[in-house]
Amino acid sequence: MTRLPFSRALPICAVLIVLITCTAGCTVNVSVPDITVPTLPGTPEPTPTPIVIPTLEETATPTPTVTGAPPAANGTIRIGAFNIQVFGVTKAGKPEVMEVLAQIIRTYDLVAVQEVRDSSGTALPALLEAVNADGSDYTYIESERLGRTSSKEQYAYFYDRSTIALTAPGATYPEPEGTDPFHRQPFIAPFAARDGTFDAVTIVVHTDPDEAAEEIDALDAVVDYARGIYPAEQDFIVLGDLNADGSYFNESGATTMKGEEYTWLITNDLDTTTKSTNATYDRIIITDGAGTDYAGEAGVFRFDTAYGLNQTMTEAVSDHYPVYAVFWTGRDGD
Repeated sequence: MTRLPFSRALPICAVLIVLITCTAGCTVNVSVPDITVPTLPGTPEPTPTPIVIPTLEETATPTPTVTGAPPAANGTIRIGAFNIQVFGVTKAGKPEVMEVLAQIIRTYDLVAVQEVRDSSGTALPALLEAVNADGSDYTYIESERLGRTSSKEQYAYFYDRSTIALTAPGATYPEPEGTDPFHRQPFIAPFAARDGTFDAVTIVVHTDPDEAAEEIDALDAVVDYARGIYPAEQDFIVLGDLNADGSYFNESGATTMKGEEYTWLITNDLDTTTKSTNATYDRIIITDGAGTDYAGEAGVFRFDTAYGLNQTMTEAVSDHYPVYAVFWTGRDGD
């Protein structure tokens, strides 16, 4: 029988003593010498696994691991609207929120953003940087700061330059002299698909809740104005936070925006709020000309479900869900 050297037998004996003692129900403190396990030649040193500490303790939610909603099918583009709720330097200073906003924007070819409140002019560039951090090629155009009070808001259109082109500068709707129908005048911009025949004029608006019904009725005049400055265009898309539900607006009542000329793609049965108020505030409305381009898919993007966010983190992103509609790129005749 081969005998172990004393220096090697000592650690083994110590372990046996611990096992026997623990079996007897006693607790014994034994000092065991450190054992160095040799590394075989050519074996790389193990790399310790880093520990990631959440930025916001109250969220306890990991960073989203998916990139967003499934991409639109070949031959289509996704257009939508998103009220990102008081977006300024405070929200732009929260990396975990900006990452979610960036992922949401990347699910769209073109998205109209509302409720930008940033007098510094730094929040939108920061958001664009976050959107393009993965190598994407988005850009945006923004409106002037709008509003009747000191609390001004801007609109912005973010669009993917690989799929969408801006065909003319954006324009704020000029209210007729002597009138003031909008707290924040709509922002109008024409876009076209880079691959295909699709083009349309988009009109984004964020109505004032207290005057939502009156402002929605006034949108018909905005469409008429847009027809005048783009006479060759037949496709118009009105979108944004219209506050078109609840005590602000009778969604089943009459309005100039519910004639035969218009189709409401975001229907009354959908909830566009993250706080479970069961209200369809956000809408996408198309004119008849855009009907042949519409691919039959529209809805609300539940980013909380898609990204596995808890309620705290969801509301940190926005009190609204984004809405979307999908359009064919090759069926537009006008």
